[in-house]
Amino acid sequence: MFLLLGQPLWAEELNIYFKTTPRVALLRPFADPVGMSLLVTGADGRPINQGHVDIRLDAPKPGLFFSTDFPFVEGTRLNEMRLGLRQGRASWNYLLPIRGEYRLAVDVVSLDGTKASTVFAFKIRENERKWFTLAGFSVGLFLLGFAAGRIFTQTRTAAAVFITVALLSGSAEVSAAQEIIKPSHTAALELEPAKVGTPTTVQWRLEGDSDGEKRTAFLTLTINHLEKGKVVFGVEKLSVAGEFSMKFQFPDGAEYRVAALANIPGAPTIRNEQIVPVTGIEPPVTAMVPALSYFLALIVLGLGAGRWSKRRARIA
Repeated sequence: MFLLLGQPLWAEELNIYFKTTPRVALLRPFADPVGMSLLVTGADGRPINQGHVDIRLDAPKPGLFFSTDFPFVEGTRLNEMRLGLRQGRASWNYLLPIRGEYRLAVDVVSLDGTKASTVFAFKIRENERKWFTLAGFSVGLFLLGFAAGRIFTQTRTAAAVFITVALLSGSAEVSAAQEIIKPSHTAALELEPAKVGTPTTVQWRLEGDSDGEKRTAFLTLTINHLEKGKVVFGVEKLSVAGEFSMKFQFPDGAEYRVAALANIPGAPTIRNEQIVPVTGIEPPVTAMVPALSYFLALIVLGLGAGRWSKRRARIA
């Protein structure tokens, strides 16, 4: 059953519905891949027979204070692709990288040329364990400052306390070389050099048709995060006439495996695989300063509380 996020859009007798599995309230960033589904029906409520949808997924905008785990992707385009409709439905899997409000823009074109467009907005909450971790770390910094304040407080002369915060950042050079495994010469899997913060073109193309006619293949395409062992994107048995292309943004500077499995009636299964090293970038200063200021303020507050408690104990 499809659950509606927002209101359905009636545009030239087409209704568009969107749902996630699990439901939005249970989703957390970078936890498990989310099943996303679209349903397009006519004015009579019946799914349209054929057509396609153009899908664009935009990441949440930057927060007011704390950045997300992947500040590079905040407010950017995450995914852009075209999927064919089967009985009015299109579905895919996607691993939502950060918390916040996502925007999914959908443009539908039916077989007879009827068009409809809408935008769905849905909000993903942060994992509760991270808030508990932040709270524990904050308490630890305050207690550290409190202890330092008591230690460095003297009777006659107030000691000068200097706090130095060193931020060590490293950048890893990632080779741009890409290994392409082609067990068959009838298809090609091609990717642009991948870089965090910029959508990468992913293209699968069927080759080897001597008569020049594009054959229909049922394509299963998955993208796996090798270090985390998670599926970050996937479509199954997508009907493709010759080629499939999309733009996909890799959220971090790790290695990913892009794998394509194509079934063609009357032909052997075609497998393509490519290991993609993603070039990382330095976190923006605007993402680091608020957090460092918050942690430094906790230490200073603890120092003040420690000095005050020590002096009060001596007076008493």
